[in-house]
Amino acid sequence: MTLVGQVLFFVALLIVGVSGNIFNLIFTIQQQVKTRSVQTVNLILNVISINNIILVLATFVLVVSIFQDPLIWCIRPYPLSIRTEIYLMMSCSFISFWAIAWLSLFYCIKVVNFSSECFRALKRNISSVINAAVLLSCVFSSLLFFPMFSLDAADSMEQNYNVNDIGNLTCPLPSFTIQMNANAYAAAILCLLCPIPLTIMLPTSLRMVIHLCAHTLALKKNQTQVQGSDSYLLVCKITVSLVGVYMSTLCIVALFIIIRLIGLSITYHILASAFSFYSGMTSLLLTASNRYLKEKLWSLFCFWKAEEQGSKSQTVVTGDV
Repeated sequence: MTLVGQVLFFVALLIVGVSGNIFNLIFTIQQQVKTRSVQTVNLILNVISINNIILVLATFVLVVSIFQDPLIWCIRPYPLSIRTEIYLMMSCSFISFWAIAWLSLFYCIKVVNFSSECFRALKRNISSVINAAVLLSCVFSSLLFFPMFSLDAADSMEQNYNVNDIGNLTCPLPSFTIQMNANAYAAAILCLLCPIPLTIMLPTSLRMVIHLCAHTLALKKNQTQVQGSDSYLLVCKITVSLVGVYMSTLCIVALFIIIRLIGLSITYHILASAFSFYSGMTSLLLTASNRYLKEKLWSLFCFWKAEEQGSKSQTVVTGDV
């Protein structure tokens, strides 16, 4: 790929990953200012949008840094910029993943009727519980990935490497300079990024699917009530789709890491594409699930269309005169 092609590729990734999240963030904040209240769904949407934007930008800066200096992983100590980018990528992806898990739980508790008194009590206070969970996830993530600032190349790094032989240069794997059990820390991060969020996402999504299918079949003869459940059906579809996007992104990132660990060559474009895909798709799905955002998007589209038609008609009139 030529330099111009790579520039266009990264610009496209930035537009895909950032534009939708910026749109959601701006108009969600606008809605909150108008209503002077912060609803749970809007809070989660803000958290996801902000972290998706930072995630895409941090990944983009990291890839550009590696492109400018392929030997950057061999430098001791690692530049602070590299450590900061890794910290932001890990922290923001963690918060965004968990925000989707909390959103799935919130919708499940709201939609599904439970006979247990414990779940009924949770349903009455679900907004406060999820709000606290989202904020605690943000705080926990900022602390969990703080050791990333201690990443550095291993001590066995040969300082007198041949700069002209970049193709055959193998940099050592990063290690932590602080005293800690790196294997236990890595295992904890992997569990918190994949299996644990999935234990929330999958059961809640499946429970909503089962409930809405049963509810729709029971009310099949009552057209009005079935139409009333269309919004819940949309929420269910959106939630399942978010889980699918989350799992697809994890598979791509895991494949990238595995290939890098076994020493095979793979471009960082894959990593940038994965996070751009994740951010773009989540922003699109969240827009589709929010009536206010859909109305704003439609109004902007109609405004642009009206302006285009107006400019065309003005041109025709001028030509006739």
